[in-house]
Amino acid sequence: MKIPDDVRKDIPLTIEVIYFDNTATSLTPKPVIEAMDDYYLRYRANVHRGVHRLSQMATHKYEESRKIVADFINAEFGEIVFTKNTSESLNLVALGLENLFRPGDKIVTTPYEHHSDLLPWQRLARRKGLKLEFIEGDNEGNLDLSDAERKIKDAKLVAVQHVSNVLGVVHEVEELGKMAKEEGAIFVVDAAQSAGHMEVDVRKLHVDFLAFSGHKGPMGPTGIGVLYLNSGFFDVFEPPLIGGGTIEDVSPDGYRLTEPPERFEAGTPNIGGAIGLAAGIRYIQRIGLKGIERQERKLVKRTVEGLDELEIPWYGPGNLKKHAGVVSFNIPPLHPHDVAAVLDDHGIMVRSGHHCALPVMKKLGINGTVRASFHVYNSLEEVEAFLGVLEELVRNLR
Repeated sequence: MKIPDDVRKDIPLTIEVIYFDNTATSLTPKPVIEAMDDYYLRYRANVHRGVHRLSQMATHKYEESRKIVADFINAEFGEIVFTKNTSESLNLVALGLENLFRPGDKIVTTPYEHHSDLLPWQRLARRKGLKLEFIEGDNEGNLDLSDAERKIKDAKLVAVQHVSNVLGVVHEVEELGKMAKEEGAIFVVDAAQSAGHMEVDVRKLHVDFLAFSGHKGPMGPTGIGVLYLNSGFFDVFEPPLIGGGTIEDVSPDGYRLTEPPERFEAGTPNIGGAIGLAAGIRYIQRIGLKGIERQERKLVKRTVEGLDELEIPWYGPGNLKKHAGVVSFNIPPLHPHDVAAVLDDHGIMVRSGHHCALPVMKKLGINGTVRASFHVYNSLEEVEAFLGVLEELVRNLR
């Protein structure tokens, strides 16, 4: 598949707008929509326990989707739990592990986390009387690995993002995972901004729990997410939600849970969403993750070069080898929303605000940023058009 031209042919919106809001959600290629349409039009039925042919086919496609996701991150079939999104996945981890914690236990995270990988741990710490500590880092988002090693000692759980949704920094997750395992700590990774953009291998990263959303990197639909749950935790992870589909037996006196992964998926799942997610994964696998990563790094390189030429301050790692497809910047004295509105007037879609990462904003001493984020269908020509609008804006201000 030719990058980005062939991909753009599958996404009509790329003809109409310049879409640089991929960190919030990516655009959806036609094969993903067609796979979901196929479910809704040809074999629309509920999964599991149905004996009629439509239910059997829906169940087959749903579980086939689970296998595609498992292979995608090098997990086992039963270790994949479908959720609504990354936020739900991470909340389920905190709730399902709650009974393992005792007052005084320590959770370690970073000051760069999305709220979805911070608030559940803050709430758990408050409920159980835990200590919450943060690995130190600089304003580019680079973690102090010596401090990480000190903080992780005696930790009960370590939770980190793979890629920052604000700074674009790629954290040393594999190394942090090794530290966590050496201390016997539970290791949780937020892969919302890495899955679908670069390799994510749960074995290589030493993770116990990993979360991502279907609508971001994998170019799937909204409303479907993934929780990887290492099989070693099947017997100690308490399902936060139980009911239809989660039990093997029920009597007036109690219940017995069924085997994973069904015990972790209460009620009717997002069947069409899971099928769409699998189609998105197949699509990006045809492109190739290495090709996606190369294209995004090319776009980042030209973007930060252009911002430097215009003397526009940007945030993130100066080492572009650690910089994924996210570039945040500001044009003082304009508010980020004002800059985003100007870009929108020119058909360029970006995100502005605090990006659900207020601790990052407070660390940088700013109230928000303008964020341009890329996927494989974005082009250098689009970046030049984007920089051209910023050049005109800066010229008018100065």
